[in-house]
Amino acid sequence: MNIKHRAMGNTLELYLSGELDEHSSHSARERLDDLIESAGKNIVVFNLENLNFMDSTGIGVLLGRYKKHKSCNMYIGSSNAYLDKLLKASGIYQIFNKIEE
Repeated sequence: MNIKHRAMGNTLELYLSGELDEHSSHSARERLDDLIESAGKNIVVFNLENLNFMDSTGIGVLLGRYKKHKSCNMYIGSSNAYLDKLLKASGIYQIFNKIEE
């Protein structure tokens, strides 16, 4: 699991790549929390385009960031077809807005 970030204006963009599963979830949670807290931005966008795999634990990581950082508006930016199908089935788009490209 690799996480890169970019802060611009009031927005923090988080780029996740690799696999977000039970094995990587603990370190991903810590890294995402550190980035969100230190950036101090109101808008957080998760770019999942280069995420190869995500299971229910990964969905839990995203939901946990939403619950922990309620002062931020959170969005799902780019995602691949596999993840888009998974995220739709999970109902996460009812919580996170999806940015249409």
